[in-house]
Amino acid sequence: MSERAERVLAWLWPVLLTLVITAPLLAPGYVVGYDMVFVPDLTVRLDLFGVTTAMPRAVPSDVVVAVLDDVVGGQVLNKVVLVAIPLLSGLGMTALWRELRLGTALPGAAAVTLFMWNPFLAERLRLGAWALLLGYAALPWLVRSAVRLRKGTGWPGFLLASAGCALTASGGITGLVLAALILLWPGRGRVWPLGGAALLNAPWLVAGLVHGGNATVDPASVTAFAARDEGYGGALPTLLTLGGVWNADVVPGNRGDLIPVIFAFVMLLMSVAGAVLWWRQDRIAGALVVAAGLAVVIGMAGVVAPGFFADVVASVPGAGLFRDGQRYLAPLVLLEAVGFGVAVHALRQRIPLHRVVGATAVLLPIAALPTLVGGPGLNVSQYPSDWGRAQRVLAGPFIPWPFESYRAPVWNGRRPVRDPMPRYFDPPAIVPDELIVGGHRLAGEDPRATAVATAVRAAMRTGADPTPVLLEQGVGWLVVDREAGGPPPRDSIAGLTEEYAGLTVSVYRLAGTPATQRPDAWRTAVVLGAWVLAGATLMAALAGLVTRRSMVWRRR
Repeated sequence: MSERAERVLAWLWPVLLTLVITAPLLAPGYVVGYDMVFVPDLTVRLDLFGVTTAMPRAVPSDVVVAVLDDVVGGQVLNKVVLVAIPLLSGLGMTALWRELRLGTALPGAAAVTLFMWNPFLAERLRLGAWALLLGYAALPWLVRSAVRLRKGTGWPGFLLASAGCALTASGGITGLVLAALILLWPGRGRVWPLGGAALLNAPWLVAGLVHGGNATVDPASVTAFAARDEGYGGALPTLLTLGGVWNADVVPGNRGDLIPVIFAFVMLLMSVAGAVLWWRQDRIAGALVVAAGLAVVIGMAGVVAPGFFADVVASVPGAGLFRDGQRYLAPLVLLEAVGFGVAVHALRQRIPLHRVVGATAVLLPIAALPTLVGGPGLNVSQYPSDWGRAQRVLAGPFIPWPFESYRAPVWNGRRPVRDPMPRYFDPPAIVPDELIVGGHRLAGEDPRATAVATAVRAAMRTGADPTPVLLEQGVGWLVVDREAGGPPPRDSIAGLTEEYAGLTVSVYRLAGTPATQRPDAWRTAVVLGAWVLAGATLMAALAGLVTRRSMVWRRR
């Protein structure tokens, strides 16, 4: 095969892997599970911008979804996201490999495979962390554009990649740290692009700084979300082999089996050797090594110092962002993928039958994790038809019933999912934010949700009517998930009027007039101001990209 044919196949390889991962998920319907909750039409509401008392955990991703699903529909957007995660990851790594000039196309394809096909992506995809994974997919593009910026070009691409990372707080932090390390690495440091990247992160950052709720988290969440040993000899080897998610239910079934363990450590050793070779060729590799080291330190914090870390998250506002430290593992995945490709390139230069060696290395990550074929435990579902009829009846702020964060509905094959009702129905809802992990209930951070949960449990325990508390919190309606079990709401709440009864959902109106809940004007102005700055920065990046492309076409 000629070198040109290899280069063409290198760009086609991510497309093929994407189809292998996602093809069964492209059937009509919604892929929902855990935190992946797409609905037919998420309404653009003020609370999505981060001006409520709840922690802005879905800022700015919910607003992005609410805007885009008005254009293409929620079901199509769900499919686009599922395809975009592996495809952008693979194409980004292909582009980065070409930019770094570390080897030929076949070793580059090996790097692409490892970046697209690894336990971190598989576990987080099954956990529904789609916004985090889009930030993960943006990382190779970010590194590529940052390397170009050190040469004086490519600022629009850098800002666009930063915007992809900024869909979540943890992704934004990862992108900012990695970009800062590359841009400020000795040689040709550049500071000003980091200002634009910071502005793109302003929506979640400002909303978190000024939100009206509690900014600390339950100290018990540190051990609940700590990295786990998946049969690799401890939490550290598990993280180094790119696994370790806190939820055992989303771990691929073959993790910890003998052959995958052997393959995982072979790839790890090759990645380390390749990273050393990269460092010898280009000192900029040190920036990624430092970022990967920080990722491991964050991932191990809840394991090696749980008591100290628990005190930190319980007393330092915002520190709870790091309780799930494995979320920050993306720079390590990126480093290992590039290192793996460099090692494959070095082996091909020294071993006969170099094409066989290269092809074997390309397939090695797949052999280590075959369960990623067809999506890791994801399936297509349909929302019940009576939800749409209930939507037309509901006419004000509501709470879901039972008042719990997650469901395992029949219509979703009993697969756990964060309650879709607050997104599916148009009026704003008080969203339960307590989590049950390992049989232990972790305290939430939204005072309104805490007040509602306390009143509802008191009603079930003592018979005290929670209606006054619900009305005080602005709640006038209940939407009951009839498949979720639990006591009927009329057993706990007096004076309910049933406005709709379907097979899977019922809608009740409370007796009385709910209090009007208005966010502070200054807080709303500050948060929306952050959105304006981020939007202006994004528009400037898009304009710069269009201008640059136009100039290239004129020269041609």
